[in-house]
Formats: sequence, structure tokens, C-alpha cells
Amino acid sequence: MEKVASEILFEKFEVINLLKKDDNTGVYLANHIYLGKKIILKTLDTDNLPDKTILERFKREAKILAMLDHPNLIKVLDFGMYNNFFYISFEYFESRNLREVINKNNLSLDEKIDLMVQLLKALNVAHQNNIIHRDIKPENLLLNSKNELKIADFGLALIINENTLTHSSSIVGTPGYMAPEQIRGEKTSQTDLFAAGIVGYELFMGFNPFLGKDISETLNNILVGDESKIFASMQNLPVNVQQALTGLLKQELRERSKSALETLKCFGVEDEIYKPVLHNKQKISTKVTLVLISVLLLIILTIFGLQLILHKPMPKKVINAEIPQKSLAIDNSMSQASKTAIGESKNASKDINKPLDKKSEKIPLQIQSGTSNSAAHFGRLSIECFPWAEVYIDGNKIDQTPVVDYKLSEGMHQLTFVHPDFPSYSRDIKIIPNDLTTIKINFPEMVGYLKCEIYPWGKIIINGVYKGTTPLQKPIALFPGRYQVAAVNPGFSPLVKNINIIAKQTYDIKMNFESNGK
Repeated sequence: MEKVASEILFEKFEVINLLKKDDNTGVYLANHIYLGKKIILKTLDTDNLPDKTILERFKREAKILAMLDHPNLIKVLDFGMYNNFFYISFEYFESRNLREVINKNNLSLDEKIDLMVQLLKALNVAHQNNIIHRDIKPENLLLNSKNELKIADFGLALIINENTLTHSSSIVGTPGYMAPEQIRGEKTSQTDLFAAGIVGYELFMGFNPFLGKDISETLNNILVGDESKIFASMQNLPVNVQQALTGLLKQELRERSKSALETLKCFGVEDEIYKPVLHNKQKISTKVTLVLISVLLLIILTIFGLQLILHKPMPKKVINAEIPQKSLAIDNSMSQASKTAIGESKNASKDINKPLDKKSEKIPLQIQSGTSNSAAHFGRLSIECFPWAEVYIDGNKIDQTPVVDYKLSEGMHQLTFVHPDFPSYSRDIKIIPNDLTTIKINFPEMVGYLKCEIYPWGKIIINGVYKGTTPLQKPIALFPGRYQVAAVNPGFSPLVKNINIIAKQTYDIKMNFESNGK
């Protein structure tokens, strides 16, 4: 690090040893001069960062760990900026990572169970505070000589309901430890539980059950692999361990353990409840808020009393909550062949499903225009879409879900939802003046999946549209219905198969060009 002193960093850290260094980051073993103790210091040179999200990750990690205090979570001592450097100081925890321990394979059954309990307790604390780690793996789990465990590296973690969650983000995590919904870009604390299940399987069985010859095969194993084989391979483990790992490794969210506490009960741990301690500033802020609320209520009650005494009616306000609602619920049983819009209600029209013209993004939005300023010419449209989608109205890109609320002119409008992992979905809606129309879209519930295994390789063409070249990184999502699938390799004759896709089910296609001849 050339831009700061070689021995004393940021006027309070005395460097003992350099642990890791690259162009922008550094990790040091240092002595905190003011605290008089060893610490781990992470630094980031914010000048000329190749990716500005690196700084946001550093800040997020500091913010999240500062919120937590638990013996199985690494502690942040302080963080801040010094000139162009952002730094975080962590407690010094003399340790090795769990990967080294698994490779040595010298732990007893009781020691392995104890490590799983510590991991689940730490995740329970994080999840109770609405924090998802998103990168649980042996390398991020530290053990000291007493086999005390701490979760480290919260650089990919996020806080549920933070503003950033309303926008799309790249898929993050380590492929061999990602949950199926994490691969699809969804965000839920159960993602950490799936990863904990993989870690637990490795701990007890000695290997990762999902690892393939490459990333593509690994992700496919996670998404559509035969979980029954994994569960059967654990039959020699104690029953409670089998129950814990089976609950954690379910591919379907609705079947997986709902919380770390639920899994802890398999190990006889009950009521592991974490109660965070408010700092003085938080306590003061809470008291001030309560006082302000009390004063506000007193003022409101006083005004209301005066109104009653004077026999004067309270002033009225027009609020959107008074608008009658019409809900257009999704019906997953509808067939793609009929092109009927999924989720049609009595007031909704058929699914248009037209290809989206990307040029329409540049067309100015005029959906609220009209010859009259009267509110009677407008209704409201509320859209909820999971996991998220870009929303187009009448060919114009207007916003991005998960939740969108708009004022729309009366009449017919075409909605289109675009998500990179799903086929585009279109439908017509009718807006009625002064009515609220609600559209709810859940892509994972609407689609089925096509998994293609082509030897030696092939271009996949579905109903005349190119979808990718094998090996595919993930199964292809399709709306229910019949499709013609063609595999094309220039050295062989094309292979064609007709299939029927069913919602929430995976259709496997296996084709071998060599067995069909040149």
C-alpha cells in the first residue's frame, strides 16, 4: 500500500503482517493502537475501482456486522474512510476455515453435530434481523482450536426490504453452494439454509453432492437433480442428522425448512431467540419517537374534541383506499395452446403474447394524457410481480417491479412483463374510471422447465426460435403448452422432438447425434 504509511495505517493501526493484497484491497493482521488488541484490517483503495459495487459491498458488510452481536458471528470493531481508503477492522479470531477441517476428516460425530448447531444458531440470529448471508460455504466458516465457529465475509449479504431489493441485481454466490431460487435471482433467507445443508452434507459425508464437471453441470444438478438419491445416500447417518439435512436440502422452497430454528429442533435445541441490544443512540431515538407520537395523538384528540363541541364536521380527505378494487388472480391451470392470459378475471382479455419491440423503450410515455383534467377519466393499476420484471404498457417501458402503482387513462391497455430468465408475458386489461385493477404475476408458478442433454452438443431451437447451445447453464423456462424442439449440429442431421410442458414440472430431453448417424 503505497499511499499510506508502511507501519501505521490510518493513524491507529500498527501493521503486524500482510495477509492478502491485490490492486485495490488489502487484508492485514494489525494492532489497534487505541484498543490495545490484535485485529484483522480490511482496506479498499477507492481510487480507480474497476467496479463501483466493490465499495458498496465493503460498506454493506460493515453496516450489517455492526448490527449483529453473537458468539458465532465475526465482530466488526470499527470502520470508516481515511483519505481515499475505506477500512473495516474485525475482531482477531485465530482460526482455520472449515474446508481444512473437512479435508482432514478427523472430527467425531458429536463434534460435527456441534458445528452444525453453531452454524444454525448464527444463521438464526442473522435471519431474525432480516439479513441474508448469500455465500455460506466452508471457506467462510472459521474454527478455532476449541472448534468454536464463526461466520465471516458478509460482503454479499443484504438486508431484506432494503431499497436495493426493489431493483434487479446480478446473481451472486458460489455456484456449488447456491440454492435453486438463488440461481433464479430470488432473495429469501431459505437460501442460506440450503447452503447450510450442503455444508452439513460435506461435513458428515465428506463431499459436495451437487458438484459436476463444470459450473453448468453443477447448477443443473442443483436445479433439477434427483434429490432422492442424495437423501438415500445419508441412510447410515443418525436419524436426527438425516432429518436436519433432508429438510435443508429440499429443492422446493415450500418443502424446505422454514427457519434455522426449525432445523435446530432436530438437534434438541429449542427457543433459540436472539434479542438485539439497542445502543444508547437507538434508545434515545426510540424514546424521542414515543414522545413525539404521544404529543401528536394529544393534538389530534384535542382537535377532535373541539370539533364535537362546536358541532362542526371533520374535514374530509379523498384517499385511494376508498377506491373499489378488482383483483385479477392468476390461474396456473390455463393452457398455453389456447393463448389465454394466465390469471384472467371477468374483466380481463386474452393473452396477446406478442414479441416485444425493444425500440419502444425510447417512445415517450403518454398513458396519462387526455382531453379532460377530470379524474373520472382515469383508473389505477397496481402490479405485483415475482421475482421481478420490466413492465411495458402499450409498448412503452414504464418501470420495474416487484410492485408498481400507476394512474392510467380509461380503456384497453396492453401489459408486457420481461424477465431474462422467463419468457415474456403479455396481456390486455381494461381500465375503468375510479376503479383499482390489481395484476399479480408469479413467474415460477406459471412456467415449466425444459432440460436438454445433447451429445456431443447442439443448438436448441424451440418452435423455430434459437434458445442456446448445449451444455446450457440452466433449464429453459416455458409457458405450459406443446412445443417442437430441434437440436442442430452441423455434423449431423437435425434431431426433432415434440413435447408438452406442464407448469412447475421439468421435462428432460436426451438426444445423441452419434446414435442417430451422420
